[in-house]
Amino acid sequence: MKSKFKYTLLGTVLAVVLLTTACQKEYYFDSGLSRPEFNGSMMEFLESKPIIFDTLVQVIKLAGLESTFRDSSFTFFAPADSSIHMTLDYFNSELKRLGEDTITSLGSVNPAFWKATLQQYMFRSVKGLEDYPQLDLLNKQAFPGEFSRSVEGRVMNIGAIFTSARGIKYQGYRYLNISYVPNESAPYNSWIWARVATCNIKPKNGMVHVLAYAGIEGASTVDGILYTPHLFGFNPVDALALARYYGFNKKTN
Repeated sequence: MKSKFKYTLLGTVLAVVLLTTACQKEYYFDSGLSRPEFNGSMMEFLESKPIIFDTLVQVIKLAGLESTFRDSSFTFFAPADSSIHMTLDYFNSELKRLGEDTITSLGSVNPAFWKATLQQYMFRSVKGLEDYPQLDLLNKQAFPGEFSRSVEGRVMNIGAIFTSARGIKYQGYRYLNISYVPNESAPYNSWIWARVATCNIKPKNGMVHVLAYAGIEGASTVDGILYTPHLFGFNPVDALALARYYGFNKKTN
């Protein structure tokens, strides 16, 4: 069955442009440059960008976290709609392979899954790019970034990556990177990372860092670091296991 969760080419092209701005002093949204301050809540900011966050907004509401995004203060690494769509596509491919019913709507997934997975992207402290230590994914021992526990309770790694400029290491622009750490007992192994495309967006109740949208070019390399399109939940195998644990609402349309 053809997936109902495919994202539009318009959203993809927009987000590729968003990616190229990568935490500079100005930020690109929809049709022009804007200041990083947003005169509204975090929820209002996400609702104001439906091309990128329409599905994310629906997921927040299904998870019962709308009031949190309107009133509470925290840092949020915002996954774009394409990340959610690709995870649901993965779910459906695996469910179909197992001979089980596929997912036909966001409501088919238990709200507890949406809540737990969203909270992997939420951190209680309000922090911007300048607040995170340096990270070198090719030399973690020297520049390890920061291990931080998400609201969901998972240990994640967040750090500022310094790119090269004119052949000089660490002299280029900086961007944020967030990584899923599969095993706390071996915290430097097997990370699944995602690049922040636009950082330091400041609604009234916290900080938003927008993760790179899945562009039409697929994987990309930045200073020797391979970035593949980000899937909601970071690890789709673990995400499916969590969704199956909570169960699917098969009768929901």
